[in-house]
Amino acid sequence: MFFRLKEKAHGILEAQKQMRLGLEKNPDIQVCSNMTSPIISWTSSIVNPIAMGEQMLKRRQWTISALQNPPGAHMAITDATSGNWKDFISSVNECVKVMKSDKELNKNHDTAVYGMTGAIPDKSLLHRFVSIHQAAMLDTLE
Repeated sequence: MFFRLKEKAHGILEAQKQMRLGLEKNPDIQVCSNMTSPIISWTSSIVNPIAMGEQMLKRRQWTISALQNPPGAHMAITDATSGNWKDFISSVNECVKVMKSDKELNKNHDTAVYGMTGAIPDKSLLHRFVSIHQAAMLDTLE
């Protein structure tokens, strides 16, 4: 059993390496993940990387998460996704191409809301809001 887990972990880390190498070939993408890990992250000064998540899901069924500072995107690589790293690279490249040709695809509602928190000058307000929100969520468990 331990051998299978080690094999799966190796597959995940190898997929991240291949994804990183593949993204580095795209001049419109800057890879943020420089260390070996089960996470791949990137940004772009050409297309909106947060809006790219929407396009990745819509066009190729990839679920991508947003990053705030700098605006970017990331994905956790799992055993279920590690074998599809070539499709991931192809999907990113396709989305970049489409988003460059249609600037309207570089906008989405999440971008404005997600980016707003970065504009709050007093981060203690954000901490307070998150604490109140979490307390309200936990109250539903009672």
